[in-house]
Amino acid sequence: MSAENFPYLLKAGTELSRYRIAETGLPWRKYRTPYRIFLAEMLLVRTRTDVVAGHFERIISKYPTIEALALANENELREVLRPLGLSKRVPYLIKAAHYICDNHNGEVPADFERLLKVPGIGKYTATAILTFAYNQDLVPADVNVLRFVSRFTGLEMGHVTKGSQELRVLLPLLSEANVGLSAENLLDFTRLICKARKPKCKVCPLSDHCSYFKNVLLDQETK
Repeated sequence: MSAENFPYLLKAGTELSRYRIAETGLPWRKYRTPYRIFLAEMLLVRTRTDVVAGHFERIISKYPTIEALALANENELREVLRPLGLSKRVPYLIKAAHYICDNHNGEVPADFERLLKVPGIGKYTATAILTFAYNQDLVPADVNVLRFVSRFTGLEMGHVTKGSQELRVLLPLLSEANVGLSAENLLDFTRLICKARKPKCKVCPLSDHCSYFKNVLLDQETK
């Protein structure tokens, strides 16, 4: 699977790079540190972006450092996270903070394999931390990004959240190094425009070459 097979995907990335879709006002984007990015990504695993954004500064003021999070009282943290519906994430957060303090002197690792050893961190979260905390040129692929690539190319999604290997090998085509598309722009486009339900195809700049728009949406409208 290569750019030769999907030339319009490269063009799509280039086109998206011209639009300012990214929400720069999100609190963990306005002021970035590895810890703030780590905390945000751990919270975003199970909660919508707008919900986390509304509570992030309150949480970070309560636990301003990874050391403070490691020493958090589990019941207190559960109450702090209750409005986000994240009570079940409490043990992962404390264990992750403990692990980083004990094994990395309180510094969030800047290496993919080391991040994967942190309790509660999977491949997507590790990629997002490296991208946003350490400016590594990667493509964090959550379910929204994978769904967009599936829709645009016409390839099957495969796993409902993890996508297929066919989709994942295409992700580097959308990297900033390849097409100038920031990871923030891609993530926010797939979250705000190419949504799971009621995608905004009529205002999407990519609809002319999108398999979903041409073969699914237009077909539904003609019936």
